[in-house]
Parts: sequence; C-alpha cells; structure tokens
Amino acid sequence: MSFEEPDTTEAHERRITRCKSSGCRARIIWLKTAEGKNMPVDADSVEPEDEIYEHGQHISHWGTCKSAEQFRRRGSR
Repeated sequence: MSFEEPDTTEAHERRITRCKSSGCRARIIWLKTAEGKNMPVDADSVEPEDEIYEHGQHISHWGTCKSAEQFRRRGSR
C-alpha cells in the first residue's frame, strides 16, 4: 500500500476528502474547533494524530479555496 506522504497512516488517508467545488477539488480534512464546530482544513497541514483545529498550525480551507465565495451564507443573520 502506498501513501502520498511518507509519515501518514491508512486511517489518516481515509479522513481525507475533496472540496465539493468543481473549481477547487483540494484535499481537505474536517477538524473540530475549540467550540466543537467542524472546519475544513487543508490536508497537507494536518498530522495523522490531529483532531482539533489549531490556528497557526493548521491552514483553514476557507482561506485557500478557489471557490470559497460559493459556500458563504448570505443574509442568514
């Protein structure tokens, strides 16, 4: 079995999904924030044992997504 990253595990690879935007399709992993909400994070910034989003360690996919605008909620507040 081969993995893209040498220090990854099979369980870590199974956590990786793709951004739903056809214009992006980046590899992401969903991590929990300190408040318990789900956040998409660029998979390359996540270590196999990471479960909680940490600013400065992980890269939020909202900041790197080529199509982030299509996922923004409008007028929901």
